[in-house]
Amino acid sequence: MPRTRSPKPRPRRVPGSVRRRMVTFSLLPGLVVALLAGVIAWAVWDEWAGHSALLGGGIGVSIFLAGLVGITGVVAGPAYATMAGAFALLGLQIIVGFAVLYLLSRVGWIDMLPLGIGFLAAGMAFQVGTVVGYTGSRQLVFGDEGDSTAREVR
Repeated sequence: MPRTRSPKPRPRRVPGSVRRRMVTFSLLPGLVVALLAGVIAWAVWDEWAGHSALLGGGIGVSIFLAGLVGITGVVAGPAYATMAGAFALLGLQIIVGFAVLYLLSRVGWIDMLPLGIGFLAAGMAFQVGTVVGYTGSRQLVFGDEGDSTAREVR
């Protein structure tokens, strides 16, 4: 006779715990890389390049953080609107990003190359942290893959 219930119930997740873990694992590395980009640009080029790289890293982290919070809100909504909401959020991020970069390109003291490098470096660090945070939350929710009590799907 097959068992219908697992021997121990799966613990309930705290609402928002996955998003909180993703933000925790991505925000600090993104900000650290933004700061490092500013310091390196200051050392390689000059003071204004350092400010530009730091600003670019801050913009990258803020745009990706807004996207992360927004996409977790979209996914929590109704299933029929998930793809449309995700596409709209991506479009909004791109439009806001281009608008901010266009306005900053008109400022006299901004160096666009260090700003772009800081933006990309901090954004990539943020994304890696997001993936690591999500992966860790998946393991917390579904248990370790080496768990001997987990049954295989047939």
